[in-house]
Amino acid sequence: MKRRLKQLGRDSLVYGLGGVFAKSIGFFLLPVYTRIFSPADYGTIEMLTVLAGFLSMLLQMGMDSAQSFYFFEQKNSGHSAQTAVVSAIVQWRILWGTVIVVCATLLSPVLNYFFFQGKLTWEYFAIAFVGVLFSQLVSQSAEVFRLLYKPWRFIGITLGNTVVSSAVALVLILMLGLGIKGYLAGSLAGSLISTGLGWFYIREFLDFSKLHKDWWPRLLKFGAPLVPSGLAIYVLNTSDRWFVSHYAGQEALGLYAVGAKFAMVIALAVTTFRQAWWPIAMDSMHGDDGPVLFRTIGRLYLGCGVACVVLLTAISPYIVRWLTPPEYYGAYPLIGVLAWYSVFYGFYLIGAGGIWKAEKTAVLPLLAGAAAVLNVVLDAILVPSMGGMGAAVATSISFLIWNVLVLAISEKLWAVRYPFGRMILQVVLGIVATGYILFSYSQKAAFVQVGPFAALVILLVLMMSVPKKQLFAAWGSARSFVGRR
Repeated sequence: MKRRLKQLGRDSLVYGLGGVFAKSIGFFLLPVYTRIFSPADYGTIEMLTVLAGFLSMLLQMGMDSAQSFYFFEQKNSGHSAQTAVVSAIVQWRILWGTVIVVCATLLSPVLNYFFFQGKLTWEYFAIAFVGVLFSQLVSQSAEVFRLLYKPWRFIGITLGNTVVSSAVALVLILMLGLGIKGYLAGSLAGSLISTGLGWFYIREFLDFSKLHKDWWPRLLKFGAPLVPSGLAIYVLNTSDRWFVSHYAGQEALGLYAVGAKFAMVIALAVTTFRQAWWPIAMDSMHGDDGPVLFRTIGRLYLGCGVACVVLLTAISPYIVRWLTPPEYYGAYPLIGVLAWYSVFYGFYLIGAGGIWKAEKTAVLPLLAGAAAVLNVVLDAILVPSMGGMGAAVATSISFLIWNVLVLAISEKLWAVRYPFGRMILQVVLGIVATGYILFSYSQKAAFVQVGPFAALVILLVLMMSVPKKQLFAAWGSARSFVGRR
């Protein structure tokens, strides 16, 4: 167990470094972009990103999971067999992606009419959609590095893509005055350059001497069934944007997007955890220490996650005022609420352990689909009256219910025996604290009034993360130390 915890910490550190640097670039560019773009412009960028995300899901077709599975399956067959797998996926993505991008660009007048009131030209859509295609190719190269246990190259390609994209975008925006089009072109340029570099570094696994179409049926048979689950998760992650844009307009969507950017601090930590936890979870669930490890990680994860959400909520007005101009100050109440869904999204990889162990994964798309439908219903109810806050509440509730359903089924299939009482209390304390802090700030309270309450809640949820035996032992050691003093 200690060995696994050390491995989880070590892997989290390695992948976390790259993730921190890559995501922090976008975060610290917020003061720049929020001073260049109005909230309405930022809302336009966000909606284009949402559309691009749907296109990305269609292009992916489960090929990332298929590559991971067949790359290791073909390991004993030799290097040439692994090369065929990687090359077949690259060729499929280029051909299939080109078809999808062309079709989506031809539909741009319709998209422009429904989502942007006819304000954009087809070039905006073409740049955004081609950028999605090349970002998929970059992602594949990076994943090959992970499969080869070369985390630093994984970090290099992903971080390099972010750096180049941001640098080119700033040049196009500030020096050439291209605005939103420059932002999109910067992302495309970064993906193009990173694709070339990625292909260069994995060239030993690329073979373009022939078309590896014999692999396509196997790859699609494995990956295509994952598309419905991906679609459900896409709806979970993006329906809030659709409803905010429709009911409140692009300016409100811009504020919502900025709030989500600040909440990304939690999402970054969650992504780092997911990358490190997944292989350890797969290994431990087949070992004797599986239930103990899942139980321990579940308690620790929730305690740390809830504490981070409460802290972020408490400081949210100040970081927004520090990093953005006045027209974006209204985004701060959204940050703490949106941070919750990132915490719940990360817990999914812990709570679903029994479903994977029992090989009942067919139920996962159904559960995700149910949560997606709930999210749409809640958005339809809450957004018309509450705007962005309604969307944030709807999304976090949907992710919470999704986790409850997954955890209930998983526990029946594999009795981990989570400390449900403590875990529920941790979440309830965190939600109450988030609501109280936001209400206090709405009544013009200062941090000196809110801070002590937040600190107390953080201390309580962290203490509940530690087993009673260890907590009492620490308390006894502390008392002995004070007595000696």
